[in-house]
Amino acid sequence: MNKADKKKLCSGCRNNRYNMGLGYRESSVDAVVTCTECWSLEDAKVIKAQIVSVSRRPPFTGPKVKTLSCWSGDGWCKVE
Repeated sequence: MNKADKKKLCSGCRNNRYNMGLGYRESSVDAVVTCTECWSLEDAKVIKAQIVSVSRRPPFTGPKVKTLSCWSGDGWCKVE
């Protein structure tokens, strides 16, 4: 999978802001992005996992979605 396709799977990840390019600034974050892409993107592997709220209790029943091994969202976890 090429980098452009991988970047599509970064949606919702807390580090996706680093894929927006040099000088990108979010209104909720004071720091300006100083890199061209997320440092995890090159080594990321495509996996199938459930994205589950950290407040949810097992059993986790739901569809597995295609995501990246490095994906990390605030309040969410991956269950493979």
